[in-house]
Amino acid sequence: MIKFLDGDAISAKIIQTIREADDYLLLISPFIKLNDKIKKELKYLVGQKPDVEIEVVFGKNDRNPVKSLSEEDLEFLKTLPNIRIGYVKELHAKIYCSEDRLMLSSMNLHEFSQAYNYEAAFVIEGRKTLIGSFVPISGDNAWEKALEFVNQIIEHSDTIFKRGKVYKSTWLGFSTEVVELINEDNSTAFFKKPEVKKIVTPIYATKVGYCIRTGVEIPFNLEKPFSLPAFKSWETFKNLDYKEKYCHFSGEKSDGQTSFKAPILRKNWKNAKIKFGF
Repeated sequence: MIKFLDGDAISAKIIQTIREADDYLLLISPFIKLNDKIKKELKYLVGQKPDVEIEVVFGKNDRNPVKSLSEEDLEFLKTLPNIRIGYVKELHAKIYCSEDRLMLSSMNLHEFSQAYNYEAAFVIEGRKTLIGSFVPISGDNAWEKALEFVNQIIEHSDTIFKRGKVYKSTWLGFSTEVVELINEDNSTAFFKKPEVKKIVTPIYATKVGYCIRTGVEIPFNLEKPFSLPAFKSWETFKNLDYKEKYCHFSGEKSDGQTSFKAPILRKNWKNAKIKFGF
């Protein structure tokens, strides 16, 4: 069955795909910024099913890949067993897949994508037979074609990190005896920033933002869009979706269209990305 999704339904389906994976989980996205919910689901998955194979592929920003996958998220992913992290410079596709579900989406695995963009996705879902093999419900070969494309991406990706186990082969193909542990880590060399000449930044180029509750001038920081007094007030309830008064980027009144979760007005998001390069 092929379904169309948009908005919150995409994030919910990604969570469901992670939660229900039994054999493997593929997360392919040019830009990755994991929110706490995704991290929690991944930790729960490997805690309950430690043999699930996880494949994460990101891309873009070959000169500064940390813009596509932060050091914090990289270190988190490296704590998961049976995981491979790959990189494809030309990656643009966003695909989230398990053994019985495959989603092709416009949305990056990035906590800000849904808040500031109109996102859509098609999901191919199927059912498992009694012997465990996957049978697509739709009559065409969309599943096979999509998997072929996914495999091409994985084959062309550079291995940044890989941890897993190799099991002893048997006549029937089933074995729990581990014969080799794989631990390949190329992340230090890959994420090493090229040396650049130090540039003195003039004071007028400092990143300036505005408190989304009071409108006062503060440093621009998507993760800290409040002045200290306003943050103390917000911290009482910690409502990520509470409607605020100002745009963190422009300082203009937002009429409740901004929040801690989405501190920039949608109309200003593109200009903010261009100006501040996030």
